[in-house]
Amino acid sequence: MTTSSSPSSAADPEAPAEAASCSSDPHGSDPHDHTGHDHPPTGAEIVSALVRGLSIVSLVIPAVAVALVLVCLPATPSTPLPLVLGIALGALQLMGVVVTSMFVSKVQRRLAVNPGPMAVRSTVEEVLRLAAVLFAGLLWPSEAVGPMGIWLGLGAALVWIVLATAQTVSARRRIAAPSAWATEAVGTFLTEKVSVPRSMVLRVLDVVGTALFQIGATVLIVLSPVLTIGTIVLSIATGLSTLILQRRSPGERTHTLWAYAPFGIGVLTAALALLGLSTL
Repeated sequence: MTTSSSPSSAADPEAPAEAASCSSDPHGSDPHDHTGHDHPPTGAEIVSALVRGLSIVSLVIPAVAVALVLVCLPATPSTPLPLVLGIALGALQLMGVVVTSMFVSKVQRRLAVNPGPMAVRSTVEEVLRLAAVLFAGLLWPSEAVGPMGIWLGLGAALVWIVLATAQTVSARRRIAAPSAWATEAVGTFLTEKVSVPRSMVLRVLDVVGTALFQIGATVLIVLSPVLTIGTIVLSIATGLSTLILQRRSPGERTHTLWAYAPFGIGVLTAALALLGLSTL
């Protein structure tokens, strides 16, 4: 998420001209009254909007976690340990992302937008999910597959939600404090005319989509390990949509349907899982 310039009015090149115009106004009109014409946002306004938006998102994302837990409560297994195993699964998946990112940054940066490493990572994540499901089956053979799958997936989803919350809080702090990163970020929002509210909404939808995919994919594999092939395909599809977005300009990303693909795939996966559970 990018953004930024200094919040001071001195950083706005239009401010002196605006002030001069207002001082020569014989009617003493309000200099802040922009009725009747468009007023492009200044760097200070973008900073303010981002800080406010990221503050809201940093509260909404944990609320999503609470809502997921409440929704999953009716299917609570006889032991809380599947949740712990799910958290371990999410942590391993996260380690895979970190290792892949380190490899790409050290070997060749252009691999970051190459579908090859992304496909390998997605496959590894789903193989890890399959291993966790099989291990859970050995540990709790008498446990109902539905609750076990739901809470395994919930544990993995919580890891990604915690990560998303930490990233959002960190981004808010970096935007609020003057820095080269914040200046470049705000500059991107200004030059590319990126909508801050739309970016915040997409951020929340991405998190919800990821959580739904984690739960849905785990349930599908619990129902039938062969469905791992399907979850790999869906995971790769999510990654490809992200790569497509990365190849577009920041201004285009929030206005293309590809931006909603991760959320849509997450909803689809969860819907398939619910359909499978309904046949038990």
